Amino acid sequence: MEDLEVRWKQLRFSSEEEVVLEIPVEEEEEVLRKGERSLIGKVCTDHVIGKDFISNTMAKIWRMSKRFVFQEVEKNVFIVTFETHADKNIILKGRPWPFDNMLFPLRHYDGRLQPTQIKFESEIFWLQIQNLPLGKMTKECGEQIGASVGKVLEVDAMDDGVGWGRFLRVKIDMPLSKPIARGRFIHSTDGKLWVPFQYEKLPKICFRCGWLVHDDVVVLKVD
Repeated sequence: MEDLEVRWKQLRFSSEEEVVLEIPVEEEEEVLRKGERSLIGKVCTDHVIGKDFISNTMAKIWRMSKRFVFQEVEKNVFIVTFETHADKNIILKGRPWPFDNMLFPLRHYDGRLQPTQIKFESEIFWLQIQNLPLGKMTKECGEQIGASVGKVLEVDAMDDGVGWGRFLRVKIDMPLSKPIARGRFIHSTDGKLWVPFQYEKLPKICFRCGWLVHDDVVVLKVD
């Protein structure tokens, strides 16, 4: 079957197929309104996940009071349409979301993209920076350390910039196509210190390479 698909793609276009159809460039108003209440998500696995299965599972996880609808647009890629913008924003704010211990990254709807063009290259995680010296538990240090892992979106610190606690929390948009960072060395007056990382709501990762998007996986637990 795969060989047949490759051969099909290698065929030349006929003169009829070469014709570019004139269709409206702008999306219809109803499509835009629906798109503004929708998100696009992908289950990161090679196994085929059915629409009803993921819809029922996420309903138990999200526990939304209002209805939402899953529609499949590509293998394991779904548009999720919510009743209100507020419901959509609640789900966005709660990222990342696991599905059966696999990552289910979400993206804003973009009507310009074909389903095969939608990229799921990063996801938002809360990173816990463990065992930092108390004097380094600040917004500035959190931004510097977090930037070595991904794009920093927020540091959980007080108004004065101090983030004392059991760990310093940093919200990052983290690339999925690289191994999970286990920690970082930082400079100190006594030399270099190792500060380990833990990730909140982290799904399964690949045991061999530490990536989030493979099938041969184990669970990396967070206390």
